[in-house]
Amino acid sequence: MSVFATIVVANKNQAAAQELTSPDMFTSQFKKGLRKYWVSSGNFPQDYFNALSVSGLIFAMETNQDVKPTAAIAALGMIKVIEE
Repeated sequence: MSVFATIVVANKNQAAAQELTSPDMFTSQFKKGLRKYWVSSGNFPQDYFNALSVSGLIFAMETNQDVKPTAAIAALGMIKVIEE
């Protein structure tokens, strides 16, 4: 079973969130002002979702499938960092 979510973690929590889940998650960098955030969106395995939910590492989470990830991120006032 999985849970669809868009989950945002602060830069300082990226490595810890990846340890709870996978190095393939939280690889999209966003910023808000001078602060960096990492976002992962999609179907999270239930154990990953539960671990993140209780971890205290999350900056923001949206679990409504009707809300597109881009809308959830825009509502937080974040912009994607494009690396060339």
